[in-house]
Amino acid sequence: MVMDIPTSPETERWRWRPGFTEYLLVGILVLMGLGALLAVLLYVIPPPPLELAELQPAYRVTRVDDFPVNGSRLVHWGDRVILVVRTDQDAYAAVEGTAPLDGCILDWDPTSLRIVAPCSYLIYDARGNVVQGLTTEPLQRYPVFVRDGVVYLARS
Repeated sequence: MVMDIPTSPETERWRWRPGFTEYLLVGILVLMGLGALLAVLLYVIPPPPLELAELQPAYRVTRVDDFPVNGSRLVHWGDRVILVVRTDQDAYAAVEGTAPLDGCILDWDPTSLRIVAPCSYLIYDARGNVVQGLTTEPLQRYPVFVRDGVVYLARS
């Protein structure tokens, strides 16, 4: 047997029905809770460290195994171009990678063991000293070191 509860106009007036305002309030509370949860997660999980190439004390060139003897690598470190050369089993040299007279990219000639500027016909030794050409200005040198089988380039 089902009984119907009689309703009167007075009980209908006090019966709660969610409206637009209540839905809006619940939506705002949910968004605030998600925002607080996101803020806590962003605070707890640290961001990756910011690594700007021009601010780093050393630049990773390559692994020693991937760098043949009498080979070279052209490295872009920030706005600089640097030529790294492996002259012997344990000897490395790094010099400015552009010619000072015209800004031409330098090449390594493994047969003569010289650095050549193809645009201005300048020839440098592996340490950046002028061998032949119309300048006496040597190339800027950079220190090179090996750690754990990886070749690194340091700031000058």
